[in-house]
Amino acid sequence: MDNSFFVFTNKQSNLEIKRFHICTWEFQNNSCLVEFGVEITKETLVGDHLSISIFIPWLTKESNVKDLYDKLSVPDNSRFIFNDSVSGTDSLDGGKNKLGVVHRFGDRGELCVLPISFDKAEKIITLKADLKPYNNYSTANKPNVYLRFWIEPTATHISMRKNGISRSTVIYDVKVNERRNIPDDLISFFSDQHLCEIESCFLFNIIPNKYDLVFFNDKELKNIRTLEYDSFNKYLGDKRVKKDELIVVFNKKEKTDSFSFFSIFAAERIGTGQFALAILLNIVCGVLIFIPSYRESFSPELTLVDVWGNLPLEIYLALGIALALLIYFIWPLVATKIKRIRKRV
Repeated sequence: MDNSFFVFTNKQSNLEIKRFHICTWEFQNNSCLVEFGVEITKETLVGDHLSISIFIPWLTKESNVKDLYDKLSVPDNSRFIFNDSVSGTDSLDGGKNKLGVVHRFGDRGELCVLPISFDKAEKIITLKADLKPYNNYSTANKPNVYLRFWIEPTATHISMRKNGISRSTVIYDVKVNERRNIPDDLISFFSDQHLCEIESCFLFNIIPNKYDLVFFNDKELKNIRTLEYDSFNKYLGDKRVKKDELIVVFNKKEKTDSFSFFSIFAAERIGTGQFALAILLNIVCGVLIFIPSYRESFSPELTLVDVWGNLPLEIYLALGIALALLIYFIWPLVATKIKRIRKRV
């Protein structure tokens, strides 16, 4: 699947992004979730309204979208997500914490987290935030503003998949603001937009721990760790997050005009599927070998059409098992297509 993202505003805006976060989730049940986080540099904020758009090639009008402000307004969740201690939190609306909060971190200073609303169209989502509470925040040195949300794609995964008989491969090819990847039919549109300057881009791939990382850029890869279940479960609140099932692969690039991340994960597939395939092949080959010799045992020799009415019961039983195994392999594909059709309907 194409994962070429573009972060942009209109020509009149010069918003700059300090940090851009992408966090991909792939769960054991063949479903996925993608988080986006945007930290906007305070010096580029103008007026009482903030609007910034992201082009997401797989986004559809049916994709579920959720603002994560309610999660990040809680200091414990922000401490975990930003990997820094929170020494205090100021409310922008007298303690109700509905219009925004300012967290004071140990190392990174202050950061303002704001709630957002969405304008969602095919392939483009626009984030909007009210800056009035932020502008009324009485401090000499205002903090950067942070927005975060997740999207649940209609597809089962956003990575490229290659499933072999004994090996499954997952490929992530993520690009941000690479002009050469602008779709041909949108070149005119983007010529009237301002691609935001991004200082640092972070990519977190959260993937089942049955996969091994087999290809990566050692300059971009920062660490690999087991998902902290208790903290993520509290933050995300998703039942698909299971203890000791997921790993986090963290990549980072900074100070370039555009960003690209490429990594390959692989898992050996030696299990019931492989045994079932071996049995299926053995049955088919056995039947194909048996039939010619069985035909020759009759005098005169049976034709290929007549032989089917004279086969032993055991052959029909074997063919029944072969048919059941064939359904075993085909059914997941059929079920996935049915699920996609139901979502569209």
